[in-house]
Amino acid sequence: MPSGSTHSRRNATHQIQRLARNLATLTAVGMILLPLTIAAVWIFPQWLSVMPTIGAVSVDLTETSLLARILALATQLIGVSILIYGLAGLRQTFHESARGYWFSARSIAGFRRFAWVSLAMVFVGVFQNAVLTAVVSAGTPGMPNQMSISFGSADLAKLFSALLFVFVAQIFVAGKAIDDENASFI
Repeated sequence: MPSGSTHSRRNATHQIQRLARNLATLTAVGMILLPLTIAAVWIFPQWLSVMPTIGAVSVDLTETSLLARILALATQLIGVSILIYGLAGLRQTFHESARGYWFSARSIAGFRRFAWVSLAMVFVGVFQNAVLTAVVSAGTPGMPNQMSISFGSADLAKLFSALLFVFVAQIFVAGKAIDDENASFI
């Protein structure tokens, strides 16, 4: 009969595995819904009451030309594609964790990919916003042509979070290397 601590450990492991399965599913749903939602905003603005802020101005996308909306969508889909690539790595980590392989090479590689993509997305986001302001302002009557390049406190918070992810990923890589080296001696 298992001791109380063994039973608690098994219960905790089961809970983590269930959470990892749920997170893998949510990540997959997000990977599908994200590009579809963004496409809907730019292609069918008349169906949605969305007034995005482009630069420092709220824009009624129903007044923006179709060409400008398609260019804006293409711009955003570049970043979304990169983000989905990172989320696929995170989903891989969740799948490995659901199987109980917390620190497998696949799990660590998946998290590492997500971490580096998170860092890249900070800079991709700044570039995307600059392009979006130029495209939307050029395609919206009554809106002065502009290009807004900014890096504010929200971007700093994203940068810090991304650097934290990269740091944790590197710790996992180093820990796995030490674990593999120790296992080779046994």
